[in-house]
Amino acid sequence: MNAMLLLMLTAAPDAALLEKLGARALQLETFANTSRVTVDIVADKLDSDGKVTKTTHTALRVGRNGTKVDRKLLTFVENGKDLTEAKRAELEAPPKKEARVKSPFHPDQRAKYQFTVLPPPADKPNLVRVGFQPAGEKNEELYIGDATLDPETGDVLVLSLRPSKNPAFVQSLSIEATLDASTPAGRAMSSLTIKGVAGALFFKDRFRVVTTFTDYEAL
Repeated sequence: MNAMLLLMLTAAPDAALLEKLGARALQLETFANTSRVTVDIVADKLDSDGKVTKTTHTALRVGRNGTKVDRKLLTFVENGKDLTEAKRAELEAPPKKEARVKSPFHPDQRAKYQFTVLPPPADKPNLVRVGFQPAGEKNEELYIGDATLDPETGDVLVLSLRPSKNPAFVQSLSIEATLDASTPAGRAMSSLTIKGVAGALFFKDRFRVVTTFTDYEAL
């Protein structure tokens, strides 16, 4: 391997860049806590051959004001059947627990990770790619992956990750996020794709969930 490439693959990102990324993560978190967004979710269950056996399409308008979450169901369709009214009470109820994953670059999370500079995208050499993995013991709440970044603004453009340790009954899980939505706090999530296999023994479910985020609105 070329010595220069080897050095680049083991080098840590510039501290100033990590500070900029952390500041942007905080700005986006603050905006997310006082904003509304339309969330469109297509969830597929697949058989072992990759054939879709069940599909649900859920669209919600989600607002958050501090710890208060307000959800308005726009549509819910299961295998082509409109069940919006039947599901309204269930899906508009405040969630008992929200699964919110913080960026590895968030100031609260950064010390938990080890970062490495990776080669930039071949077609966009002006961007930066940074790999990350737990600095210590792996667990379900820490991730392994990489991010494509704009070093000038501190925006994350693309994020690819997986749990450093799979949760119980999960054989595989991959997450791909694109941040292409313009907001006052910078580029926010525009799409999120989650794929995985879960189950026990011979009963395994393959799933794919594609979520898009549109119409961000500051409160």
